[in-house]
Amino acid sequence: MKQKQTAGQSTSKSNVQTGTAKKNSRPISETLRNLLNNKYVHLVMLVIIGVTFYINYNGTFDKKLDMNGDNIQYYSLGKSLHDGTGYSNVMGFEVTPHTHFPPGYPAFISVLLNFVKEGSFTPIKEANGWLLCLSIFLLFYIIKNITKNNALLAFTAAILFCVQKDLLRWSTIMMSEMLFLFLTVLIIFTALLLYRKKSFKEFKAWDYAALVVMTLSIAYVYFVRTMGLSLILGLVGWFCGMILYELWRYQKGEKDETSKANFTSKAKYYGCLILLVMLPFGVSKLAWDARNNAIGHGKSDYIGDFHKKGGNGEVMSNLSDWTERIYNNSKSYYLRLMPETVLSQPFDSKEVSQRHATSGEIATGFFVFALVMIGFLGLGAGGFLLFCYLAMTFMVLLVWPEQFTSVRYYVAIVPLLLFLFLHGIYNIVEFILRWVKNHTVQEYKGYIATLCTMAAAFFWLIPTQSKAQLPYQELAKRPYKKFITDQNCLNFFDALDWCKSNIPDSARMVCRKPELYYIHAGFKKSVSFPNYAPEDSVMKYLDKVQASHLILDNWFKHAYTTLYPAVRKYPDKFKVIHKIADVDSVNKINPVYIIEYNCNWGYHGEMVNGKKEGPGSFYYQDGRKYIGNYANDLPDGEGTFWDAEGNIQFKGSWKAGQYNNGKGYAFYGDRKYEGEYRSGRPNGYGALSDTLNHVIAKGIWKDGVLMTPQ
Repeated sequence: MKQKQTAGQSTSKSNVQTGTAKKNSRPISETLRNLLNNKYVHLVMLVIIGVTFYINYNGTFDKKLDMNGDNIQYYSLGKSLHDGTGYSNVMGFEVTPHTHFPPGYPAFISVLLNFVKEGSFTPIKEANGWLLCLSIFLLFYIIKNITKNNALLAFTAAILFCVQKDLLRWSTIMMSEMLFLFLTVLIIFTALLLYRKKSFKEFKAWDYAALVVMTLSIAYVYFVRTMGLSLILGLVGWFCGMILYELWRYQKGEKDETSKANFTSKAKYYGCLILLVMLPFGVSKLAWDARNNAIGHGKSDYIGDFHKKGGNGEVMSNLSDWTERIYNNSKSYYLRLMPETVLSQPFDSKEVSQRHATSGEIATGFFVFALVMIGFLGLGAGGFLLFCYLAMTFMVLLVWPEQFTSVRYYVAIVPLLLFLFLHGIYNIVEFILRWVKNHTVQEYKGYIATLCTMAAAFFWLIPTQSKAQLPYQELAKRPYKKFITDQNCLNFFDALDWCKSNIPDSARMVCRKPELYYIHAGFKKSVSFPNYAPEDSVMKYLDKVQASHLILDNWFKHAYTTLYPAVRKYPDKFKVIHKIADVDSVNKINPVYIIEYNCNWGYHGEMVNGKKEGPGSFYYQDGRKYIGNYANDLPDGEGTFWDAEGNIQFKGSWKAGQYNNGKGYAFYGDRKYEGEYRSGRPNGYGALSDTLNHVIAKGIWKDGVLMTPQ
């Protein structure tokens, strides 16, 4: 009995101790959960995120204007809107309606120009940095939302976004990527707020505000980048999936009146949200199409780009072409871009789509892709939204022309890929911990998985991404002439600087990079030229655009392969007015020539066997001109010659390019004879003058000798 009682007491004591342990463990987990959900802790996290972003962005920020022509095009379109000339091309000779880039980002620039001095690009570039920073803050809350308030994981992902090299790089360039990213994140953020409601009856003021922001952002995102269509279709697919999910729940549950009412209410609500997604997109597209149709541009330029095959003018023609494109793009994203984005993995400079991938590249690509896919697990409806958006995006990217395959075209989904990679690590660790038969481990497995994920991020991914920034940081510190190693490129920029000071604003310049000329030459206008065109086609083009000047540079081959042959064939129509550098065959450097062009210069008339023959005219570059007859490539027969001031220098007959019979003047040393000629010599009445135009002798001349002075 005593023993029994002791055993009972012992058992009771054990139970008390276990209960105490449970009581003691509960406050720890609850305290930790409450701490991580505290709004002031979140505020501290946001401050740390903001400081981290500022340090990295400031280190990467490049005050120089990127040499990518598109960002200059965006600026010129924004300036056109700001100056009141509409959405127009203003870099060329004629102001024409622009039809290629959508107007969303130029409109954003035009607003900023109200607060920015003309020609100052830094504030506009900095605005992209603000957009990225705001996007990261919103992503923090999105990730916290879809991971069931895992603030630590959201914080870790946000810090990773702050150091990711591609996000930082594209946020310092004056292009639409960051505005598109911000609108994308804003739409996802508001959509996640709205989907939790059952009907509009539950809406409060905040919900209506979110609905307005979402619809306006959808209307605007299509004007920023046509890639916004993938987000819109992803949203539609997501809401349709929500309807099917609610239908599945209804079919699996009790089919009573309450369940039916709940299903009907949610189905109607999601259906209305689908309409509210499609309506602003439809209005935006109809408005843009109507504008283009009104100016006679009914077919989108992107359709033409979509059918391009390679960069040599070929087009997609059969199923095999499309299969090859999808295969090549899959290799590029799977083996190169995704690993490079997530891991900053360096790759062979040769495109992987054009060579056999190494086993290491295949393994790395599989590793990244697998973790991203695993990362979707456990995210619920929010994860399904990300899946729909990413699926639609990659469907577009895989059929897009291979020459456009780059981080630029999917930079808006880079944060989502990074987060999914992190969440993939989290899911794997949590899955492994499920097999550990330990009560404490099971109770804290979510925190342990989060800490492991944070360790992977802070000791592997973040240092790797920070190191990958170094080339961009070095680039940002150097002026153009310090980081450009191609001397031909430097010579081209020297030519632009010279043109800024020496070429009149009215000049009609033809050069290989009109965008760079527009910016670096002080908003002067220019046009490009057709590449690989034959000489006579080039001449017709120069006449068509009424060109007055051109730049012959060796930065890329096009000017020397296209313009130079025309200059050599028709040298009389071109005059070199400035030269930069000399020929260096060892380093493959050719001079840059700034050339004046006049279609009236040179010969106009009949040709026989490549020689001037018959009536014609010749206009010299210094203003002199001859109009008359030619024989064997020289003036021969009746003709008139004018000097540079427009005075007749000789009128009469010519022989083998020389004066023969008639009246005119010519210089003999420093003396000028003006009078009658016969047989190519002074014959008849004439006068001889000195350099001050004082008459030295006059009278009747014979064979160049004064016979009868007067």
